[in-house]
Amino acid sequence: MASERGRDSFSLPSRLLRGWAKLGLMIVLQCAACRTDAMGPHTSASSWQAKAPPAGAVDGDYFGVNPSAVWKGRPGAGSWWWQCWWDEPRDVGAILQINGDDPLRLRNAPRRSTWQSSLDGLQWIDLAETAVESERRAFRLHRLKSTHRLRYLRLKIDSAQGEFPTLREVKTFADSRVPVQFPDWAVIVSTLDEADWDKGHPEGREFVALARLCPGWEHIQAQHVWLGSFDEEFVSAEPRPLCAFLSGNFSEWCQKDRTAWRGTEELLRTGHLPMWGACGGAQGLAILADVGWSKPWDCPRCRDPNHPKAPIYGHIGHTSKRPLKCGDYTDCIFERGPHNVRQVAEDPLFRDLPRVFRVMESHCGQIEYVPKGWFQIATKGADTQTDLQCLRVKDHYIYAAQFHIEMAGTPETSRRIMVNFLKIAKSCGGYNPAAQAVPSPRMFREK
Repeated sequence: MASERGRDSFSLPSRLLRGWAKLGLMIVLQCAACRTDAMGPHTSASSWQAKAPPAGAVDGDYFGVNPSAVWKGRPGAGSWWWQCWWDEPRDVGAILQINGDDPLRLRNAPRRSTWQSSLDGLQWIDLAETAVESERRAFRLHRLKSTHRLRYLRLKIDSAQGEFPTLREVKTFADSRVPVQFPDWAVIVSTLDEADWDKGHPEGREFVALARLCPGWEHIQAQHVWLGSFDEEFVSAEPRPLCAFLSGNFSEWCQKDRTAWRGTEELLRTGHLPMWGACGGAQGLAILADVGWSKPWDCPRCRDPNHPKAPIYGHIGHTSKRPLKCGDYTDCIFERGPHNVRQVAEDPLFRDLPRVFRVMESHCGQIEYVPKGWFQIATKGADTQTDLQCLRVKDHYIYAAQFHIEMAGTPETSRRIMVNFLKIAKSCGGYNPAAQAVPSPRMFREK
């Protein structure tokens, strides 16, 4: 035995020390994966991906999507759980949850989930008011009906939006009634057809880039959603958005899935949220105001001139009389590039802009007349064809602009209008069910 030990380069105590050191290293690595810092909560999960440990969801980085800043469950697991716990019991009355691994679009996030509480980590109680059947929100604040005394808090995830769930951040609050401060964020609504949205078309994201170029708004957050997800239920959940931007689109109005616009009409009628519609988004708001989503829509190609279904929408003009199919813009007259627009009303949207200013245009369709309850606040300038350039709801800050502030080409005008709109939305308190009617635009007296 002595000779065997003599041939070993380590004595028994040395081997023990080496084993202890290895064990200590494993503990350190495990702790690094399972807690944020000495004072933060412990964390664990049913599974996690490399470099995306449970502790990433409590690191204080609300919006980072790098693996180290999030928790990601193992792909294909079918169900998952993530939990945190503290050394001593504490009160929890509200839970802020930030989902997904894309900075704008909800992707790889919990879909069906419920928060659970426990005092011992063995017996769990479902917090029924936190149950979500089909998550649409990247940012969600759960307010419990009453404060819960607990040591363990677990998110039970039954299905995911994508291949696996991701938590960007989880934060708890002791009082269920406490005002929770959250950064300003906007809803970016893609009005494209659902098939184009499913292909990942980024239409609308330019609004975020523009807003972040504006002084004081460099850190505004956003969630990019498809039109069918945009409704009162979506925007009324906390934390509530500051405003919404509706993108343009490509297909004709007779070809649209009108039911996808139902939620937008609901928000248009209530006026609870400041909104900006651009080009096709503006035309959609006008059609909703004049016709509604439940009645059929048409376009100039299929329209019966004696019985038009949506006469508020038209084309600038055509270069031939030959019949073409709906959605074929071959002979349409387009308006593209920088054009002159002229204010016809005093509105805070145009503060610090000259009476005539340049904007970017890209359209062949247009709004034909002002819907009831709206005002025209901008018209065409020299060498511009479309008359109704910008409209506003009489008693709410909901705008329909034929031009594109989100397009490159007139940066100073775009930034000024964006800053003004964001300030307007901020002054209203963003989504606000108790919002009062606001002053109507003051029309200029033409000389």
